[in-house]
Amino acid sequence: MTRLLLLLPFILPFCGCVYRVSPSAVTLTPVAVDEAAAYPSQELGTRPPVLTGFTPLSKENLAQGWICLFDGGSTYGWIKTDGKDTLCVKENNNLQKGLVSDKIGDWNLTVEHRFTRSRLQFEGDEATFHRENMSFSSSIASHGQKNSKIFTEIRVLPGGRPLTESDWKPAAGASEAKWADGVLELTGGSGMVETVKEYGDFVLQLEYFTDRGINSGVFFRCLPGENMNGYECQIFNSPPDDDYTKFIGTDTGGIFRRQVGRNVDPKDGVWNYLTIAARGPQIATWVNGIQVTDWTDTREEHPNPRNGKRLEPGTIQLQGHDPETRILFRNFRIAEL
Repeated sequence: MTRLLLLLPFILPFCGCVYRVSPSAVTLTPVAVDEAAAYPSQELGTRPPVLTGFTPLSKENLAQGWICLFDGGSTYGWIKTDGKDTLCVKENNNLQKGLVSDKIGDWNLTVEHRFTRSRLQFEGDEATFHRENMSFSSSIASHGQKNSKIFTEIRVLPGGRPLTESDWKPAAGASEAKWADGVLELTGGSGMVETVKEYGDFVLQLEYFTDRGINSGVFFRCLPGENMNGYECQIFNSPPDDDYTKFIGTDTGGIFRRQVGRNVDPKDGVWNYLTIAARGPQIATWVNGIQVTDWTDTREEHPNPRNGKRLEPGTIQLQGHDPETRILFRNFRIAEL
């Protein structure tokens, strides 16, 4: 087992993405979707397609913090641990191979999701997960000359402790922060709200609410006290076309300037659910319970994540992007790894 897990995102110039008030008449190129990788990269001038084929989690499950390790339509986020490992996925009522090998083996299958660093092992009809707070559903079906295990759901509950108002410093810069009944309202110009404590490896979960056109982000491993010098997980449900000609990772869940996020169509005007996981150089994000990024920072180490890989702990910051920003946050939970 040569690879660990996945983890979280990062950065842009001084105040994050550049804000635009008017759409641009830009012709975008469609992105070809590779189901095995599910478009983890993006060229400038392209808009990621909306991901389909997954089974959404219920609002109740999302509120509890559940996230999917298997999206039901692709093998995104999974790695193969040896030449006999196979994970079969079900799409459009047809069996497709993912992480495929020449043979399935003698009913001994081991695959690994990078989020858990734990193997999924089963023999015959039995499956075993070496991790608590995990659930799954599966079925047996014919695949070639052998039987295959088809997973229809694999999900995990990261857990963690709440982050309340006392865990955050007052807003800095031009931003203004107001707390009411556990909800943080962030408004005003460029600035941020920062955690009191520094975090290195962690899983962070939160809910956010935006009106159309609102740009924000969650920064982490930030240089304490400095304005958004950290990795950024983007929050932007409806970016203008012109952004796609200049930035990678401009959609919600994207690792800004580093990796495009798979677009699972989060909506403005409703509460959405965001999960950020970081361990060492590996970062991953989930939007509404579906994994959208899986990125490893291979740059040389640098104290500022804008300029290189940062493994040291840093603060978490919530971005006030511009004078039009109004974003609501609630139900923060963090589990330190």
